[in-house]
Amino acid sequence: MARTSVGIDLKHKTWQYIKKILMKPQKKLGGLPICPFLKQHIENIAVIETDNWEKKISQVCELLSAVGYEAVVICGPMEDWDELMSICDDYQSRYYWKDVEILVMHPDTDDFPLPLEYNFRYSPLVIVQKASTLQDARDILQKSGKYYKYYK
Repeated sequence: MARTSVGIDLKHKTWQYIKKILMKPQKKLGGLPICPFLKQHIENIAVIETDNWEKKISQVCELLSAVGYEAVVICGPMEDWDELMSICDDYQSRYYWKDVEILVMHPDTDDFPLPLEYNFRYSPLVIVQKASTLQDARDILQKSGKYYKYYK
């Protein structure tokens, strides 16, 4: 694995990022947060740290529904974008039938779907979440027309 963010409380930094960046209303999004439904599900979201991406992604995919979480955010050591995407794509294809969707945020990302930058610089983040909840949120946002007009 590549470099790591040494000397920081990665789990704490991840929670700060979730609350201060992803949940915060953004002027460039007409006052909407980057993740508009995050606040209503925050009590059913966990943040966990790993030193083995593949093992942790596998465990979370297997147990997400059983433990009652809407989503689990996994943070850990720096990993090559392509390698991490390959792992996530593999587990997405294995677990789609278990109501799982995997999203990846990487510090090296420079192509954002929204008109602002929101990298988490300390670690890649792998978000394993209930696909049905995410689809419900997408449907609501699509119907309102307010959020997707900002997508590139």
